[in-house]
Amino acid sequence: MKLTDKQIRIYLGEAAEYTDRDAFASDIAVSAYGAAGDADGDIDPVFVEQVARLWDVARLPFRELLAAFGLSQTACSQRFCVPLKTVQNWCGTGGEARACSVYIRLMMAELLGYLDTRA
Repeated sequence: MKLTDKQIRIYLGEAAEYTDRDAFASDIAVSAYGAAGDADGDIDPVFVEQVARLWDVARLPFRELLAAFGLSQTACSQRFCVPLKTVQNWCGTGGEARACSVYIRLMMAELLGYLDTRA
């Protein structure tokens, strides 16, 4: 089961309500497969991982998300043509940190193939 654009949009919104990655992935997978009428109850582990990675996109601190992407701050800056200072601010801590919008995080994840766990 591949995530549709509609599912991605819905699940990203729901991720804000979860503090636990595994609980989020499990709840979404059980719900999605129940709605799809999967009679044998086998949940595709790839789908579960895709949903878990959506949680990463929505919830991980940007510094940790970059690590999950396998990018350094400099590599992120260069790859996406974002000023290094901006990336550093997204990775900062405390009062100086700025949040990176979830839509930017999602675009990066899509462009890097982070959500396509079959690749």
